[in-house]
Amino acid sequence: MQASCARVMALATLVLGSLSPEALDACKAISSAAPGRVAMQSSLQYNKEVNSYWSIALHDVRPACVVFPKSATDISAAVKILNKHEKVRFAVKSGGHSVTPTHSSVEDGVLITTSAMVGATFDKERMVAYVKPGGKWNDVIPMLEKSGVTMLGGRIGIVGVGGLLTQGGISFLSSQYGLAADNIVEWEIVMADGSIKRVKAEEEPELARALRGSGNQFGIVSQFTTNVYPIGKVWGGTRLYAADKASQIFDAYHNTFKKGEDTKAAIILSTFWSPFNVQFFIIFYFYDGPFPPTSGGFAQLLNIPYTTSTTRTQSYSNLLRENGELPDALKARISFHTTTVPYVPDRPDIYEEIRAKFGSLTQHEINQRLIPECSISFEPIPATVGKQSEKRGGNALGLTADDPDRMMLAIECAWNLSSDDDLFVRLSEELTDWIEEQIPEWTKGRDIYLPYLMNDAGKGQNATGTYRDFGKLKALQAELDPNGLFRTRTGGFSY
Repeated sequence: MQASCARVMALATLVLGSLSPEALDACKAISSAAPGRVAMQSSLQYNKEVNSYWSIALHDVRPACVVFPKSATDISAAVKILNKHEKVRFAVKSGGHSVTPTHSSVEDGVLITTSAMVGATFDKERMVAYVKPGGKWNDVIPMLEKSGVTMLGGRIGIVGVGGLLTQGGISFLSSQYGLAADNIVEWEIVMADGSIKRVKAEEEPELARALRGSGNQFGIVSQFTTNVYPIGKVWGGTRLYAADKASQIFDAYHNTFKKGEDTKAAIILSTFWSPFNVQFFIIFYFYDGPFPPTSGGFAQLLNIPYTTSTTRTQSYSNLLRENGELPDALKARISFHTTTVPYVPDRPDIYEEIRAKFGSLTQHEINQRLIPECSISFEPIPATVGKQSEKRGGNALGLTADDPDRMMLAIECAWNLSSDDDLFVRLSEELTDWIEEQIPEWTKGRDIYLPYLMNDAGKGQNATGTYRDFGKLKALQAELDPNGLFRTRTGGFSY
């Protein structure tokens, strides 16, 4: 027994000895200020949290310690101490769905996880929900559904709550009510100086707009107050299609953009490349009602022959849970990349051009390495989203009622070996570079505002730099964070 304990102590000394003294001092100070809330590298609690990221690449990132706050007061204590340790970097983690190593994880720094702050409660009188930042949508939506309501959140149940809400968030309900962030009416947030602030959208509209899509650049949110809406049975699920259905699928997808299309209908159209030249499509369907429409682009998609299907009438929470089962089973190193593309009525061929280009970039590499897959998800952002955003006070992305129809591309690759990390990020970059070169030709030179959706942006992408009001947002961030705590010492997209 003594020998075993000695080996454990020797291992702990070896691990801790590799950490910077500054980071260890910060961890010790936070532990003193918030007893029982800090886990060091030698603990089971630490390892469970660090290994809970969706992309296994992030399991390699080892913070000096993990802080598990249960309240805004705990977060405040950590932030005040971090202000005194100017060389120590930190990160904030919600559900762990982000795949860029520096965004919600940190090497030899302080990781603040909100995994002990989970859940939502419904206020019937105000018709709002009080939502904690930790956990995933599988934790939140079922709680609200018991009261016959829902909020705008993730379309896949395994996505984290805090990350999606602070970065904008497309919902299946966005054509009806705007982005998920647009529906937040109040934030309990720990500011850069460690003070706890309650921001009400009606009282501070400029700051509220900034908080809707800026990520963690203005503070660490400890609670969201958000609008809720009635929800009953919905229709949806996934359908798998063979690659030879591409022309039919893209033709119907193009028609879903037509003005006047049912705002209760939503889809995610994903095209995949797998080993041995296997290609296929998966479409995630959603309709806010028990039965799908019988006309329009949505109905046209439903008429295309498929290989397998899970579509049916079901609860909203069950739909989101099932949507997450396939990606949750994907144990791999993963990258995200994004760009935004205009809807061009007379160019239905754009989608196949994009698909063909990414296939030419990736299929050989996939076959050589036998990796799980690469994919592009074509996600409609119809003009109605901007109208609903402006109606609710606007957001950091600058969406307005004058917006055109657009689509966001979520570009994803999954692989096995760390030696391939740079390769698959580069291939995604090559695709987005090529797309952005084609846009002037597709639009015949028309200037169309095309901001990135931060939720799906990846390594090296300047998401905030695409925002229309970048200058104003940067100035506001500097005013509220004069020492650059969030701008220079934490991961994520900065101003």
